[in-house]
Amino acid sequence: MKRIAIVTGASRGIGREIAKMLAKEDIQVIANYNNSEKKAIELQEELKKENINIDIFKADISKREDARKLVEYTLEKYKKIDILINNAAKQTQNAFFDMKVEEFKDVINVNLNGTFICSNIIGKTMGKGGKIINMLSVHYNLPRKNKYHYDASKAGVAMLTKEMALDLVERGITVNAISYGACNTPMNSDWINDKEKVKETKDKIPMKWIAEPEEIANFVKIILSDFSEYTTGSIFNIDGGRSIK
Repeated sequence: MKRIAIVTGASRGIGREIAKMLAKEDIQVIANYNNSEKKAIELQEELKKENINIDIFKADISKREDARKLVEYTLEKYKKIDILINNAAKQTQNAFFDMKVEEFKDVINVNLNGTFICSNIIGKTMGKGGKIINMLSVHYNLPRKNKYHYDASKAGVAMLTKEMALDLVERGITVNAISYGACNTPMNSDWINDKEKVKETKDKIPMKWIAEPEEIANFVKIILSDFSEYTTGSIFNIDGGRSIK
């Protein structure tokens, strides 16, 4: 019987590649999106050409009612949920004293609260062997300027990962996280096409390259394999060595 996976924030970037990778591994994917319906439909149509079916579902996962509807849809259609990839995130950029409370809260609500809400609702439905993977950033513990809210949210998700792991182990559910480094995604459009900023970024990375979303997605496959059966509460650094420099 196919495993059933929900991937949040799956219409673009890393989430899109995770959804594609899982679907090609014969896992039934429910690809969640909020603002990028066109991209979600394009993903669904792209996979149809390979005779692969995925579901797409619009939900603001920072709202419990939306997350509940996503779960109800999945359980009604597929009867179970085996895998949750908490990938949905947003990021803005602002100087510390220019950042409004509303802007700070908005990012925290999606990145941190959304991870909690989805895990809280979906974790209750999972049986033994369930797997939750939270997507972090190398900046959950590497400070920088102008993205305080995003980095703080990811630091929160890192601790949430460990504490969820302690609780959910009693249900036979593992909870792990991927802390990824610089990646060529729409979220990084503020610098990814700036040659000087790309050079500055590469200079901080021992391996000297910017990852593509597929490289991050491929590590999800490893965590979902038998390799990870004895792993929970772990944070895997997929960052080209950025976290050790």
